[in-house]
Amino acid sequence: MLPHSRQGDKSPTFVLMHFLGGSHRTWFPTLPYLDGSHQCVALNTPGFGDAAAIDGYSVEAMADHVDHSIRELGLTDCILVGHSMTGKVAVVLASRRPEYLRGLVLVAPSPPGPQPMTEADRDKQRAYGKTHPEAEAFIDESSAFRLPDDIREVAVADALRVNLTAWRAWVDHGSREDWSDRLGTIEYPVLLVCGEADQQVPGPEEQRRTTLAAFSHSRLEIIPGAGHLMPLQTPRQLAKLMLAFAREHCSVAS
Repeated sequence: MLPHSRQGDKSPTFVLMHFLGGSHRTWFPTLPYLDGSHQCVALNTPGFGDAAAIDGYSVEAMADHVDHSIRELGLTDCILVGHSMTGKVAVVLASRRPEYLRGLVLVAPSPPGPQPMTEADRDKQRAYGKTHPEAEAFIDESSAFRLPDDIREVAVADALRVNLTAWRAWVDHGSREDWSDRLGTIEYPVLLVCGEADQQVPGPEEQRRTTLAAFSHSRLEIIPGAGHLMPLQTPRQLAKLMLAFAREHCSVAS
């Protein structure tokens, strides 16, 4: 089972996954807005946070780990939440049609196809060596607008904990994987949230064309003034969208 945090007790459960370089702590600023209404399970994916020593870095292997953890935790009504890298993992897991899944929230997701990046950008990302200045630069570039100092410090600390083998596996392999033709039509409702100032993943129109192409019931929202790290940067706005989506599309019949 993947290391995780767990709080709240109401269904459906938000199963929360983090961005490249993050951990379960990525969701700490957002959780207080969610856990009064929903159980929240925030996972550490292989190679990151408390799962730094766990192997399995392909998209399929990460989906396997998440699926196993959900089942081991006995969760039966879930909204799967993927952020950036794990947005791709969430879509692939949803394509398996697990019986516990009620819907998806994709926050600035990496698309199902190859991540659009220049080779120069890939080389720069691959060269990351876990120095403090590199970690600070990575977080600042991702957030677009500087995070509050206390939250930024936590994000930088997470970036310093990563397993570099997992990091480079995403850069060289996971981000290049193409699942577009393997997804079929996915019937679960999905909310996709973009940051207005996000330069790390495709923008809204490209997300509609790629990530949302497999979904028959989708909605896209844009958070003004947000960069890539919305769970850390705009937690209240993000939580508001998530809660409304859960109420409208994923409520559990009593």
